[in-house]
Amino acid sequence: MMITKPIAKFISKSGKEIEIHLPSLEKVPELLTFVNRLTKEDTFLSLTGDPKTLAEEETWIKNTILNMKASRSFVCWAIYNSKIVGDCSINRGGTRDWHVGKMGLMVDQEFRRDGVGGYLLEYVLSQAKKMDIKIVSLDVFSDNTIAIKLYEKMGFKKYALLPNGLYRQNKYSDAIKMYRQL
Repeated sequence: MMITKPIAKFISKSGKEIEIHLPSLEKVPELLTFVNRLTKEDTFLSLTGDPKTLAEEETWIKNTILNMKASRSFVCWAIYNSKIVGDCSINRGGTRDWHVGKMGLMVDQEFRRDGVGGYLLEYVLSQAKKMDIKIVSLDVFSDNTIAIKLYEKMGFKKYALLPNGLYRQNKYSDAIKMYRQL
């Protein structure tokens, strides 16, 4: 088994040293724990439903690594004490919108408001620029005010609202569409 090295490190607002890693098969158990923890929390993510399996996460990582090699996506993880505490990704569009990337961000509950999300966003946006992505878009629940403030702070602007476009915890929320030019 190959031991991966961090591609970056930073100190969180609370003084924790956080490492940034690329996806690797050796981290499948940690990824499974992270994803299922967030699924169970039923937070403001599209990630919901039944717990994921080791095989599903292994397949996801293999596909992600292939997509990264083909410059179709970029994914990185925030890791603290060998535990995945954050994930940020950007995925390119197709032939007509190859210049547009769709961004996603997930941060563990105990690491929210600690600078992890902001650092991951900055890092992935810098990678998106290197991939020659010109526009980054994302969707956010209208009642996820903390995330909206972070995205606005990072230069994202609202461009659309889909009434009742998202559903969680037995209620509908408006889906806010945001973008940022790179």
